[in-house]
Amino acid sequence: MSCTCTSAARLFLNSAHRGLSCSRIQLFSLSRHGSREAHLPPMVRVRSFSETAVCYASKDGTTKDGGSDGGKKSISEGKRLSGSGGSGKGGSQLRCPKCGDPCTHVETFVSSTRFVKCEKCHHFFVVLSETDSKKGLNKEPESAAEAVKLAFAQKPPPPPKKIYAYLDKYVVGQSYAKKVLAVAVYNHYKRIYNNIPAGSRQQVEVEKQASLTPRELEMRRREDEYRFTKLLQIAGISPHGNALGASMQQQASQQAPQERRGGDVLDSTHTDIKLEKSNIVLLGPTGSGKTLLAQTLAKCLDVPFAICDCTTLTQAGYVGEDIESVIAKLLQDANYSVEKAQQGIVFLDEVDKIGSVPGIHQLRDVGGEGVQQGLLKLLEGTIVNVPEKNSRKLRGETVQVDTTNILFVASGAFNGLDRIISRRKNEKYLGFGTPSNLGKGRRAAAAADLANTSGETDTVAEIEEKDRLLRHVEARDLIEFGMIPEFVGRLPVVVPLHSLDEETLVRILTEPRNAVVPQYQALFSMDKCELNVTPDALRAIARLALERKTGARGLRSIMEKLLLEPMFEVPHSDIMAVELNKDIVQGKSEPRYIRAPAKESAEEEYDSGIEEENWPRQADAANN
Repeated sequence: MSCTCTSAARLFLNSAHRGLSCSRIQLFSLSRHGSREAHLPPMVRVRSFSETAVCYASKDGTTKDGGSDGGKKSISEGKRLSGSGGSGKGGSQLRCPKCGDPCTHVETFVSSTRFVKCEKCHHFFVVLSETDSKKGLNKEPESAAEAVKLAFAQKPPPPPKKIYAYLDKYVVGQSYAKKVLAVAVYNHYKRIYNNIPAGSRQQVEVEKQASLTPRELEMRRREDEYRFTKLLQIAGISPHGNALGASMQQQASQQAPQERRGGDVLDSTHTDIKLEKSNIVLLGPTGSGKTLLAQTLAKCLDVPFAICDCTTLTQAGYVGEDIESVIAKLLQDANYSVEKAQQGIVFLDEVDKIGSVPGIHQLRDVGGEGVQQGLLKLLEGTIVNVPEKNSRKLRGETVQVDTTNILFVASGAFNGLDRIISRRKNEKYLGFGTPSNLGKGRRAAAAADLANTSGETDTVAEIEEKDRLLRHVEARDLIEFGMIPEFVGRLPVVVPLHSLDEETLVRILTEPRNAVVPQYQALFSMDKCELNVTPDALRAIARLALERKTGARGLRSIMEKLLLEPMFEVPHSDIMAVELNKDIVQGKSEPRYIRAPAKESAEEEYDSGIEEENWPRQADAANN
């Protein structure tokens, strides 16, 4: 008896010890299993026949034994053919895992079909390959308890002071807004942990105290299950207990723990506290750092974070992005894991642009009030149908996402809101004052703000007055601006951001990690040139940006205008350094260049001759 046959027979015997049916295999190698057991190849895996029965057939129609000559080769070949769909090469045939009868391939227009049908019980199956099994394993979403277990077991959530210190490295000023965001993120972590069902939380605590080996064992068990299970049933009971095509809602209802209802609630004495979220709205002038705070915060979080723009949102049924696209972006950031997306944070930018404009759209405000009405249930907590990955909304392939634990942070410039506050407080604003017959809405507020802004008024005094008024903002001011009362009520935390003064703008130019002046210095260093900006020039640039009233965004436009000529002259020249001072910023003089010491004429002619001779050689070498 050859060694190959002996090893193949022992493989089947080891499978028989696992509870497999091997009645047709000759058990003639039992007498010699004592000394040669160590020669078994350790990495060869045999699929469980009790889950998916495979019968190997020869070309002449008679079935072969697994222990015949070349049995090992037929095992691997049959496994490969059954995994890829079994096109008939080698005579492999699949058996129904339900009744045991052979399965026939369903005839389709494609030659390599993966669908088979049982001849006896008429059930349809799909044959999974190795790649499909791995994809299915990777796509399987983790439960909420597992996600929180990973977050809390690996490292605790960062305290608010640590988040505040991180934001300080990138954003200058706005200490009150940083504190609010840091506390909100920390409470978001705690709320996710608290709102897990009690049974799952106890399981998390037990696994947190123990090592991570149980999770590794669970992952290995899943891998083995996916590796050895090749047939999934389309109609009826599948090996995993669910039919293909079962809705997400049914699966969620099977996984969700049983809640107390009816008389059980009335009789129970102990009630668990469920923490609710506090959504935030950031108010502040343009260029004060609202969007930068969100972008910086997104880098340091362990939960999904999506930044969405409200200017493109429209009411359902109209051209433009639907309101569900907000959750779709969060789902995309969570790598299409619904459980992780339900614990994320959404940043709604430019939320003041969906304020209603009275008088223009009397019947239907598609991009304004209609969007606010659609966002109401989304902010409070509801189940949203989001289109699946790589699918369109019209086909009906949707994933259900619960927004109850998703934290929403809205931000907007709200131009003219200070005029509304001053009108409410009956204060005379700086300038000509406010006419009493002004209308309501965001456009009326912006028009009043523009009419009241004059060049004669001191810019610094005007900024201080605006900041003082914005500190007293209330919900009724936002309602008069054009937000509906239900929308304002779902954003309980109102955070005003202060305008940027001259000192803050000077710090923004140099201090943050990604400051403006170091960016231009890096650009010039690529051309082996230095950029030196004097402190007086920095103050002059900040004063110019303050007069433009565009906040920190005005700094870049001023720097681009100042450095246009140097960036044109420096490349491939002998300029070693460029200096900017106060007179250059004010336009009284040209930028000052420091050039390298001039070479002698003979050396220059010699260098240019070498360069001219080298160019044809390099071109010939490139062609050859």
